Amino acid sequence: MAQFPLSDLLTGAKRLFTGLQGKKPDGTYTDVKVTSNGEVFTASAGSASLKATVLNVPAAGTRVRLPDYPCREITIIGRGKNTGKIFVGGSDVTKDNYGAELVAKDSITLSVNNTNLIYIDSSISGEGISYLAL
Repeated sequence: MAQFPLSDLLTGAKRLFTGLQGKKPDGTYTDVKVTSNGEVFTASAGSASLKATVLNVPAAGTRVRLPDYPCREITIIGRGKNTGKIFVGGSDVTKDNYGAELVAKDSITLSVNNTNLIYIDSSISGEGISYLAL
């Protein structure tokens, strides 16, 4: 096996990354950017601002979709006054089919690109969550 000095490998990697393209969410392609140090430049997806709000489930057993908000991650918190359970999941969330079960003040943080990928349901009508999305 051939051996190369680390500086040659880094220089070679810099040249390698110069011609690469990456696929964007809309299906188009863009050039991969490389810093002057040869590192691949990355940009965070999602919002650059914080969104915080409260969302309740009007009727237990009826899932509620979070609103459309581009983000990098979301922290979902069971409201402090809840006496029942909150079920967090996808479009098929129910009390029997969920990704996370929260009681009052429990939380879960998820890496998603939009809050509208998440649905909640509740064991008690009128209870809900607060959430922070960035």
